[in-house]
Amino acid sequence: MRRAVLAAALLTAGCAASPQPAPPAPSPAPAPANAAYVDANATSDAVSGVKKAVETAFSYDSTKPDEVAKTEQEYLAGAARAQFDKTFAEVRTEPVTTRTQVLETGLAELTPEHARMLVVAAQHSKRPDGAKNQSVALILVTAGKANGHWQLRDLNFDPRGQLTAAPSAAKGLAATRDAAVDAAVRDGGILMTIDPQNIDGNYESWEKVSAEPLLSQFRASRQETVASIRKTGKKAAYGPDSTAALTELSPDGTRASAVLSALVTTTGGQNSGENRLPVHLDLVRQGTEWKVSGMRAISGDGS
Repeated sequence: MRRAVLAAALLTAGCAASPQPAPPAPSPAPAPANAAYVDANATSDAVSGVKKAVETAFSYDSTKPDEVAKTEQEYLAGAARAQFDKTFAEVRTEPVTTRTQVLETGLAELTPEHARMLVVAAQHSKRPDGAKNQSVALILVTAGKANGHWQLRDLNFDPRGQLTAAPSAAKGLAATRDAAVDAAVRDGGILMTIDPQNIDGNYESWEKVSAEPLLSQFRASRQETVASIRKTGKKAAYGPDSTAALTELSPDGTRASAVLSALVTTTGGQNSGENRLPVHLDLVRQGTEWKVSGMRAISGDGS
């Protein structure tokens, strides 16, 4: 009986000393569906790759169709290739050399399958007689990787509204990115709205969404700007389908830049009607709010 009790005690002690299985490791947080500016390396790769594809595909000598066809096969696919064929068919009958330069890129969406990017590009064309032409276009580019490099799949020359799929509840830097994009569209619209009959109200709204140094610039030029607007009588209304994408987001989420595709309808001056204006915005986060610290029109002359 004593042996039985001792055996039972030893068995119980042995069980207590046995190592217990470690608790399962917590599951890693799921990666955001949109990795733009969240994955720095992937973002840099997409921006540089799409820029190269745009500049290479749309820089050509129309007298060398074999070279154009080779470049087209490498950097264009699907709808983008059909769009290029249509454009090139219009110029290939006349000798022209065209060079394309990407001025700004705003990465809106990045997934394992594709990138969607607002691209502002300047195109410089020259004919043998010396005649030159320059134009600036804003394009929503959809691209994907093929054969180890980025390839253009679709070109939208009239981008409007939401550029990405309906966002889920983003967190961390992804949520910060989305908030900065929303601020660029919203505050950019405020800054581009002009009503000569309510210019003092406009100024009050401009200052509310501005941060330094833009705020001081507005205040310093107020008298001159008000007098000019009242003299011309020009009115500008901001279109609700205007859209934007970030060109930069600091790792700490306090600074950002964006390219804004602003649809502005003007009346009472030259070039009345709806125009698409590519605008660069610098933004800073103050507390929970984003404000605009700088803005400039994007043009092919470097301004």
